[in-house]
Amino acid sequence: MSEPAESATATGTRRSLWRLHALVAAVTVAGVGCLGTAVLAPGPLIHPPAAWRLVLVALVLLVGESTVLHLRFGRDTYTFTWSEAAIIVGLFLVPWPWLSIIAPLAVAVVHTVARRDPVKIAFNAASMAVGATLAQAAAAALTDGRAIRDVDTLLSCAALTVAACVGFVWNSILVSAAIAFSRGLPFREVASEGLTLKLAVLGGNTIVALLLVTAQWRGSTVVLVPFSIGLLFLSYRGYLRALEERDVWRQLDRTAKEISLLDENGVAAAAVARAADLFKADVVELAVYPSADGPVQVVVQHDDGTQSNREEPWYVVDGGTAQLMSVQVIGAADPTMTWAVTPLEGVHGLTGSLRLGFYASTTLSQRQQKVLRTFLHGVSTSLQNARMYGEMRRLADRYALEARHDSLTGLANRKYFYERAVAELSRSGHDGSHVGLLLIDLDHFKEINDTLGHGAGDDLLCAVAGRLKASLREIDLVARLGGDEFAVLLCGMPTPEVGEHIALDVLRILAEPIDYEGLHLTVEGSIGVAVHPNDGTTVEDLLRHADVAMYQAKETRGAFARYRSDRDESNVNRMTLVADLRAAISAGEFVLHFQPQVALETGRIVGSEVLTRWQHPRHGLLGPDEFIRVAEHSGLVQEFTLHILDRAVAECAHWREHGVTTPVSVNLSARNLLDSRLPADVAQILADHGLPAGQLVLEITETTMVSDIETVQEVLAGLRHLGVELSVDDFGTGYSSLALLHRIAVHEIKIDRSFVQAMNSSEGDAAILRASIELGHGLGLRVVAEGVETAKQVSVLRSLGCDVAQGWFFGRAVDNEQMRHLLGLPSAAVPQQLRSPAAARHLHLAGGPS
Repeated sequence: MSEPAESATATGTRRSLWRLHALVAAVTVAGVGCLGTAVLAPGPLIHPPAAWRLVLVALVLLVGESTVLHLRFGRDTYTFTWSEAAIIVGLFLVPWPWLSIIAPLAVAVVHTVARRDPVKIAFNAASMAVGATLAQAAAAALTDGRAIRDVDTLLSCAALTVAACVGFVWNSILVSAAIAFSRGLPFREVASEGLTLKLAVLGGNTIVALLLVTAQWRGSTVVLVPFSIGLLFLSYRGYLRALEERDVWRQLDRTAKEISLLDENGVAAAAVARAADLFKADVVELAVYPSADGPVQVVVQHDDGTQSNREEPWYVVDGGTAQLMSVQVIGAADPTMTWAVTPLEGVHGLTGSLRLGFYASTTLSQRQQKVLRTFLHGVSTSLQNARMYGEMRRLADRYALEARHDSLTGLANRKYFYERAVAELSRSGHDGSHVGLLLIDLDHFKEINDTLGHGAGDDLLCAVAGRLKASLREIDLVARLGGDEFAVLLCGMPTPEVGEHIALDVLRILAEPIDYEGLHLTVEGSIGVAVHPNDGTTVEDLLRHADVAMYQAKETRGAFARYRSDRDESNVNRMTLVADLRAAISAGEFVLHFQPQVALETGRIVGSEVLTRWQHPRHGLLGPDEFIRVAEHSGLVQEFTLHILDRAVAECAHWREHGVTTPVSVNLSARNLLDSRLPADVAQILADHGLPAGQLVLEITETTMVSDIETVQEVLAGLRHLGVELSVDDFGTGYSSLALLHRIAVHEIKIDRSFVQAMNSSEGDAAILRASIELGHGLGLRVVAEGVETAKQVSVLRSLGCDVAQGWFFGRAVDNEQMRHLLGLPSAAVPQQLRSPAAARHLHLAGGPS
């Protein structure tokens, strides 16, 4: 796409040059014609004027053409001479065609002495010849061809004024055309630029000349004329200087506004453009040094007004001082140019350099150097501000990205997913489309994670994330909710069935093997599908229903299920329980039962696990399996857990008041450990009841520890900091590695009842049990065996070195009154299940403080 633009630019440049050459040729021919006509005219040359008049005219023209004032405005310099005054004096002193002969000769002499280019000398001389001829013709038209000195003063002044204006118009048109053709600019724009100032100069020149020619040429009056002209000249120059100074500060003010940007590239581009205007440099280069390792960025303003960018190498020399190698060879690309190189100084040293290039030999005046220093200070400050803003913006963007995305996979996190889901559901309500939610759980991820390590698990999660993103539309959102659980938000679906088709495609993609260090790993997924508004009207409803559908899909691995309320067997009861759950917490309908934990060496009760029952007013006593999952899906699990913790801690504090320091254990769900406020809530409960943190044991599962390990570790670290002890429940069923246990830093592991009950009939289970006890002791942990039901199991566990046991052999879970009796506290009744002889032999110290 750039080639046509370049061709058009080249064509325009060639056309402008052709016009310029044609103008020069035409003016030269016209000037030669005017000069030839004047020389060949027979009458006037036969009777020439007095010699002193010819000499005086020549001197006036030489002085008027060589006395030049230069005034810069931006990139343009206006040059003012006394040519109009010289023409008026010449018309007054000599008749036609002598001015047309003397004027071009005087211009040629002045420009030759100044060593101008021959073409420019010929062009300027020819221009003067034509201008003088036109001025004489205009004056002659007003005086009927008579000499100016022969007419009355008023008519003479008018004729001379018109002649000066004609010469001015001719010169302005010619110069404006030459500039327009050389720069490729519109003629009207060039001609109108600085017109007010040019008219003021014309008026000044005309007044000076009229004063000179109308003065008395006799007596002492003529002596005052040179002093009047000199005073006017000085005033004239002072006025022009004031205008130039005002323009400089106007441009500095404009520069300050243009470079007040928050983009480093924008500051550099504006700076080189303004530098070219301020200092009339043909080429400007701004080199911006990098804040760290990297190339120097150079922005170039060319003589045709275009800009370009390039990179230059950055070198670090001894002592850690960095310098730009190309600064030492400035002008190597174009040695004909004169360069002025100035550094940009910042707070922490040099931030760059500014290079001003001139085709002609140029020296900056002291005033220009002061302006340059002011300019550089503003540019340096703007560059530093832009750089700092850029770094702040990059940090803000990174933090915003991290706050809304998963650090491992780069997918959206739970927070961002929820925000986007809320917005999509609102949009769906307006346009009538459907929003689908796919909840994905990887089926074999746990085995791979435990077998190959967490590094392999992380790589696997990243691979799955990449596949999910690549297989879905750009408008859909993929998120990692935690662990191996992903969610997909399907936006703008025309029908609910589209979600099921996409779920089928996702299953096929997940089933494809993933290469990992030469191994082909297969991870299938189970997907629950819920669609708005059919399956729920809020994000919470969709997540909950998709979770229900996902567990239905898990019955057949590598499958998906769409949420159906009629397939959710406990849906009606669950909805009823959800409605009753909050009221039950406030009404205190939950009953705490305690499962004693016995030290196998001493038979003492060394702890108890809290088991919760719900005394429902209509359904009777409900076990935890009937309401715990309801609490988790209803969003009340945090409130429920804190209520049970408060009850358990209060009971344990009551034991302590009577001298019993037996700790109490309370189970936590996975959702509890995702609540960053949990440590603070636990600390408040302990403080409310005055119970030392060491008497509270919080039980977690292996799966909970693996899920969203970073968040869980943060919460567990807060609990350990309180002094609360941590226990891993159902140990052995999750295949956790010892490295994970070491990272979590728990105090106790509880071997799952399945291994205890099968240890006498299965060598494999017995081996796992033995290994678990040895590994737990190796890590300095307390080992508890669950589900102990026979004396033989107690004997084997004692021989293996197991520390603590709990189960029906020692008694079923009891309420708080019965637990107080077991601990030796006053109680109204003794539980029947603790009166068996076998239990009594193993609880021979029960009843006294532990």
